[in-house]
Amino acid sequence: MAFSDSQFSLDLWWDFTLSKQRVEYRDLIIDRKSKYTVVAFQVSSGEDIKTYFKELKKEAYFRKASHNSYAYRITQENGSILEGKNDDGEQGAGMCILRELQRENTTWTMLIVTRYFWGIQLHADRFKNVIDACKLFFEKEKK
Repeated sequence: MAFSDSQFSLDLWWDFTLSKQRVEYRDLIIDRKSKYTVVAFQVSSGEDIKTYFKELKKEAYFRKASHNSYAYRITQENGSILEGKNDDGEQGAGMCILRELQRENTTWTMLIVTRYFWGIQLHADRFKNVIDACKLFFEKEKK
């Protein structure tokens, strides 16, 4: 049985690209005192990811946060996509962010969702908030 190339191609209507090196939206979502902020960086290598995350953590706002979960996608020279994630103690949050980057067909981007936790357990809603924060970020950036 032969397969045509079109059977494995994805017809994505939107390739998202950041307009600036760094984009930040603070307190996009506030749920039972937990606050969610999204920061995105243009990245081109694993070294960029380490550097920008380290720089972000130098800022008091992010250093004091409960979690700074992130994911990234980078197109490599051979056309393959390098992607990864970090939960920063918010188990599963990195995968939620990575899925949103994949849905938007985003590359050259690192997306960080910061959560300030103020003592009220959100249980599964914390993942909904991470996903919604990513979606709000993309909506704002597409305008």
